[in-house]
Amino acid sequence: MARFIPSRHVQGARHGWHLFRNRRTLWQMLREAMRGQYRMSLMTNIILVFSIIYIISPIDLIPDFIPVIGWIDDGLVLFLLLKRLTFETQRYMRFKAMERRNSQNTIIIK
Repeated sequence: MARFIPSRHVQGARHGWHLFRNRRTLWQMLREAMRGQYRMSLMTNIILVFSIIYIISPIDLIPDFIPVIGWIDDGLVLFLLLKRLTFETQRYMRFKAMERRNSQNTIIIK
């Protein structure tokens, strides 16, 4: 008998797949944010910095030396980071579309 995957697992994988598909957009967004050409939201900046520090640091809520259980909190932080970056890349694509639209609507009068 076939097993069905719960929809929440599929949606969680969808965030990672979206970022993988749009990895060029993600890198372009990060480059422009570093150069100051695009401003990411405050919440995205906070989550990005916190998640990188939390995953790298040896201090966790659940210690990593406990084999599988210790990695659950790191996985949860990574999942929240992927979800937030998915939202931010969609916001970035809307920003770029509006930028193109505004540049096309500009009429030069001589």
